[in-house]
Amino acid sequence: MKQIYLTIGLVLGFSLTALSQAGDLNLCHNAAFDSEKGNFAGWNLDYDWTGIGLQRGNHLNASYLPEFRGKKNVLHMKVPSGYESKIECQLIAYEIGDRYKCTFDIYIEEVNMKMLFNGYQFAPGIKPYEHPKLQDLRRIYKTEQMDMRKGARWQTMTMNFPNNSQISPTAYAHLKKVRQISVFFYVPGGTYFSEGNFYLSNMRITKLPGKVSVKKG
Repeated sequence: MKQIYLTIGLVLGFSLTALSQAGDLNLCHNAAFDSEKGNFAGWNLDYDWTGIGLQRGNHLNASYLPEFRGKKNVLHMKVPSGYESKIECQLIAYEIGDRYKCTFDIYIEEVNMKMLFNGYQFAPGIKPYEHPKLQDLRRIYKTEQMDMRKGARWQTMTMNFPNNSQISPTAYAHLKKVRQISVFFYVPGGTYFSEGNFYLSNMRITKLPGKVSVKKG
């Protein structure tokens, strides 16, 4: 019997590894906003620690919708006038050279938004530890941001980290210092002076095959 359990365990472990390598495993924690610990468990919504007025109380503007315009398990973010609304997925540990893809559905009302991948290292003076908090990190790398414009429809969007499979030597010098990554959505503060909303669903972060290479010449 022990041999059978061992065999099953090996097969299951191999299957999970294969899924991860194939890019089928969703690495976005609580992607469906249905965790038993709370709808937004793992998501970074509270930016009061920054001390920036336009971000204070950001988490109070987030709510969960079981369904919205044909999509299920939706994060709804109310955007007050002139406010810098932000959401960021749970940090993902990063190994040098790894590549990722993020896909998601978004519905935007009355404001325009931006989305990008952030790459972090520990801030000076902070001893590395598991499951770090954003306030203990410093951004060292970011992808080119993607503009997302308002429109009365769901949009399916995709972005890779890094943006391209080949990057410059300078970009790689920053990338190799990255220890954590996240997907970051925001409405620029002070840009829009009318209220708006955005809705996020079907969030997926998967690992791409191969490693980043450095451009020559």
